[in-house]
Amino acid sequence: MIRARFIKELESFQIPAGATVTVALSGGMDSVVLLFLFKELAGASFRLEAAHVNHGIRGAYALRDQQFAQRLCRDWEIPIHLFSGDARAFAARHGMSLEEGARALRYRFLDPLADGRNGFVATAHHQGDQLETFFINLYRGSGSGGLAGIQKRRGGYLRPLLQFEKEEISAFAKEEGLPFVTDETNADTAYLRNFIRHRVLPLLNSRPEGQFSKGLQTAMACLRAENEALTHWADSITENRTEVLAALPEAVLKRVLNRMNGGALDRIHFEQIAALLQKGPPSGQIQISEERCFRLEYGRAVFVTPVPEACVPIRPETPAYLGAWMFQITKPEINNPFTHFSLDCDKMNGNLVMRHKKPGDRFRPMGRGGTSQLLKRLKNDRVPRSERDALWILADEEGHVLWVERYGADQAYGCDGATKRFYEVKIGNNKGEL
Repeated sequence: MIRARFIKELESFQIPAGATVTVALSGGMDSVVLLFLFKELAGASFRLEAAHVNHGIRGAYALRDQQFAQRLCRDWEIPIHLFSGDARAFAARHGMSLEEGARALRYRFLDPLADGRNGFVATAHHQGDQLETFFINLYRGSGSGGLAGIQKRRGGYLRPLLQFEKEEISAFAKEEGLPFVTDETNADTAYLRNFIRHRVLPLLNSRPEGQFSKGLQTAMACLRAENEALTHWADSITENRTEVLAALPEAVLKRVLNRMNGGALDRIHFEQIAALLQKGPPSGQIQISEERCFRLEYGRAVFVTPVPEACVPIRPETPAYLGAWMFQITKPEINNPFTHFSLDCDKMNGNLVMRHKKPGDRFRPMGRGGTSQLLKRLKNDRVPRSERDALWILADEEGHVLWVERYGADQAYGCDGATKRFYEVKIGNNKGEL
C-alpha cells in the first residue's frame, strides 16, 4: 500500500526525464525508508543520489551516522555527497539558535543540488513533522505561510512522505528489515521540536475526543489554500511603484516585498518599510543589514546590495576580468562607423582602469551640453541611485573620465571628423557573452 501511494506522489511531482534526485540521508529511519522507496523505482527516468550532512555537533555519534550513510549507499550502489560543517559556530555567527543554525547550514549545502530543473532534493518529512512545524512556527509568531506548514514541493525540494504517518513508515521499515541509526538527541526536550513532539502533542492527543491531530491537519489545509491564494495575488504584482505597493493589503504586501528581497523580511523591517510606503516620499531608505537596504528611488521601491569598490586595470585589445565581469577595449569590426560610444585611439594616453563613479568625477557626453559634474548629470537624468552606483566608468590614471556605461564617450575623448582609428568598449560576463 505504501508503495502505491508513494508512486502516486512521485507522479504528481512530474520529475523530468534524466533529472537527478538526491535524497537527504541523515541515516535515521525516515530518510532510509525514503531512499529505499526511491531505489526501488529509480531507473531510466531519473538518476538517484544521496547527500549526508555532518553538522559537527554530536562528536562520535555524528561520525557514526556519516559512516553508516556511506556504507548503506555503497551497499545499495547509490552515489553519495558528503558535507560537513560547524553548525554551532554558524549559528553563533548568524544570531540563530543551534536548531536554526543546523537547518540553515544543511540547506546551504543542499541548495545547489535542488535547482528545480535538472536537480531535485527529496527530504523525509512526514505528517508528524507537519504538526510539529505548525507549533514551532506558532511559537515564533509566523503568519499564515508558516502556519500552513511544510509544502509538498518548494522549488527543487520534494517531500513525498508528507502524507504518511510516522507509524506507517515505522511499520514499513520493520517489514522490509531496513537498517538505520537513531539520533540520541531526538529524546532531548531542550530542543523545541523535541519538546513539542514528546510533551505538547501527546498532551493534546490525550483528550478523550481523540480528534486533535485530524482537526489540526484540516485547519492547516485551509491555511495552505488561503496562503496559495495570497501568494498567487502577490505574484501577479509586477509593479514597484510606491502608490501601487502602498495600496496592497498587508498580507499581500509582505509577500511582494519578500519576493523582491529574495528572502523573508523580519517583522520590524517589514513594518518600517510599510510605514515608509504609506508616507509616500519620492525617496527614502531603510537599512536591513550591513549588506542590504530598502530604498525608494524616484517613487519606485528597490532592494539594494551596496556595490563594492572596484578598480580593474585594462589595456586595449586585452580582456580584463573582475568576478563574473569581463571588460574589453577592442577595434571595431571592418567598415563599422564610429558612434558616440566610440573612443578616439589618438586621444587616449596612460594607464586605464574600469571602476565605479567617484566624488568629483566630471563628464560631458558626446553631443550633449549641460553640467560637467557626472553625479549631477545622473540625477538630472533621474537615474536611480542603485543604478548610478553600479555604472561602469573607464578612466585614466589621472582620474579623467573617458567613457561611461549607457552614456558613451566624453567629448574630450570621443570621435570626430579628424578621427583615424577608434576603439569600442564592451562589458559582458566572463563567458564572453557581451
